[in-house]
Amino acid sequence: MSELRDIKGKNRVRQTPISAERYISNEYKQREWETIWPKMWLVAGVAQDVSESGDFFVFSLEPESIIVSRTRNNELAAFYNVCQHRGARVLLSDRGAMDTYTCPYHGWVYANDGELITVPVGDGFSRGEPCGKRGLKHIRVESWAGIIWVCMDPDGPSLDEYLGSIKEMVAPFRPHQMRLVEDQTVKLDCNWKAVFDNFGELYHVEHIHPQHELIFDCPTAINEHMDGGHSRVLIDGFTVNSTLPIPDEVPPTQWMQMKVLGMNKDDYKGRVLDVRRDVQLNKRELGPGLGYDYDLLSDAQLSDIVQYNIFPNSILVLQPEEMWVLRARPHPTDPNKCFWDKFALRMLPDEEIQRGAKVEFPPLQNRANISFNIDQGSDGVIRPEHDEFTQDDIISGEKTMTITLDQDIHLIRDIQKGMHSRGFSEVWLNDEESRVQHYHTWLDHYMED
Repeated sequence: MSELRDIKGKNRVRQTPISAERYISNEYKQREWETIWPKMWLVAGVAQDVSESGDFFVFSLEPESIIVSRTRNNELAAFYNVCQHRGARVLLSDRGAMDTYTCPYHGWVYANDGELITVPVGDGFSRGEPCGKRGLKHIRVESWAGIIWVCMDPDGPSLDEYLGSIKEMVAPFRPHQMRLVEDQTVKLDCNWKAVFDNFGELYHVEHIHPQHELIFDCPTAINEHMDGGHSRVLIDGFTVNSTLPIPDEVPPTQWMQMKVLGMNKDDYKGRVLDVRRDVQLNKRELGPGLGYDYDLLSDAQLSDIVQYNIFPNSILVLQPEEMWVLRARPHPTDPNKCFWDKFALRMLPDEEIQRGAKVEFPPLQNRANISFNIDQGSDGVIRPEHDEFTQDDIISGEKTMTITLDQDIHLIRDIQKGMHSRGFSEVWLNDEESRVQHYHTWLDHYMED
């Protein structure tokens, strides 16, 4: 087995084969539940859902259910969603605002900081009155990058230690200032790692994402391996695939973004590769007038895409004006199914945030235009409703998560089926899929630790 090195060149854990078992085995799934999910920092939701005292949301990672709350003292808290009386779920709604939580089974009442404050017939407990003694069980919680993170391991590393240099790398994008504009979940017929692996390599892009040839240069992307199983990929945007013939005219996929920046596509006939640099220059010059603050971003960050795969199951896709948070969650009983979540957050131009206004944003690379209404709220933005649907809904065209994600979802079911074949035993990776190997090597490391 060859040694795996991180971006600093230090030796880490050793590579091991990636067998079909880890995608289809109930036994492997159970081992994951014992060694991975309880010990890692996980994306629970978005910070704006708990921005004011009383706000809460419920993070589902079956069989666990976790309440994240902004308490009566305006502190962030998280606890297991299980009544300390008989084990019933205390909250059955996904999101809201309440000062107290009442168990629907016997009426035990908890404050939104988890303290048990009222029980019916309190003097009827021969073991003693439970109030003040049987509060909801807390777990660790932190807020970073506009995201709420939880960890069920009381003795594990801090979030700072867990993410390492990622925090510093992401900071220039100011994701904590972005606001949620899409909240989607698709139910997939595949193991959660199968869909996560798909976003760990670009080897498949030219085969199932032909539109990327005319706006990204994936062959020159830079892959970086990080300690702990995390990784990063940097992809040049506002350009074309450099391994293919360079078109004489700017592809239509770039026209809208250029127009917003005052660029004329006809000025770039015969020099399509100059678009990327000029986009950087124009964003730098026009950003303040458009309501965007690009001061902390490098020139490359103004035009390109950076993606962070955060162990074990979350992905941050960053551009100057938008961040996607993608998250794979296992099915509670079937290793051949999972949930794939997408939170899309946008930077809101300051001067356009007015009550009753309708905000239109120019489309970003590889996605449709977004518009939504400004209405009452602490920051004036209406939160989008959570939309949950099936893989078949995407295949039929009834739902979409953008063309790129839809194309991936079309194929993922067949990949899972192939894992069950007697004709398949283990993965055979190309060097371009090094981030997939890096991830699974660390998965083995944690599973065996």
